[in-house]
Amino acid sequence: MRKFALLLSIQLIVFQEIKSQNKDLGVVIQESVLNKMFKAIGEIKGTSSYSFMFIEGTYDWTLINPQIKLHPNHADFITDVKVTVGSHSYMAKVTGNVEVCYEPSTNLIYVEITEALFPLNIMFFGKITKLWDVNLKRYFETPFTFEGPFTMGTEMVFDMPNNTQKKIYMYPKNCGVKVVEKQIIVSAEMDFISRDAKPSDKIQIQKK
Repeated sequence: MRKFALLLSIQLIVFQEIKSQNKDLGVVIQESVLNKMFKAIGEIKGTSSYSFMFIEGTYDWTLINPQIKLHPNHADFITDVKVTVGSHSYMAKVTGNVEVCYEPSTNLIYVEITEALFPLNIMFFGKITKLWDVNLKRYFETPFTFEGPFTMGTEMVFDMPNNTQKKIYMYPKNCGVKVVEKQIIVSAEMDFISRDAKPSDKIQIQKK
């Protein structure tokens, strides 16, 4: 039984038990991981054009300390943005929306910015005039992605008292995603079948 116990203990270290959702095991993504990714990306900035009445020009924007904040049942994208339009510069605070979902067919967890607005202001006859809101979503079309719990499916071996071996296959099913304070949790129920089952049966079970 030692071989089985060792394999199972390794899996339990990798996948945290999720008692609060009545699930067996799950994948946990910490808020800090998402924000480390922003730091790894480095400076995020852009230049776009605008046209207002008889005025045409460009504006530059730079994000300052962008972060994703995780709270119970929702996620926010927050950042400061520095905007420069000609000789006029200003700072704006942005609080945007983030969608978190899990796709079983690809076994991927998606974290996507769906809306994040800042005002585009220009100087017009000596006064600050707001033209419209710029949605930063268009610059974050590729979401952050992480592998889900379906990668946990594995074969394990029991050493039986009669010197034979019993092989079983452990697989996840009924996966679900939940956002809690500072964490994304994708949890799953775990089930077991005999390794003697047909491979086609095993594949069908994993897709439930």
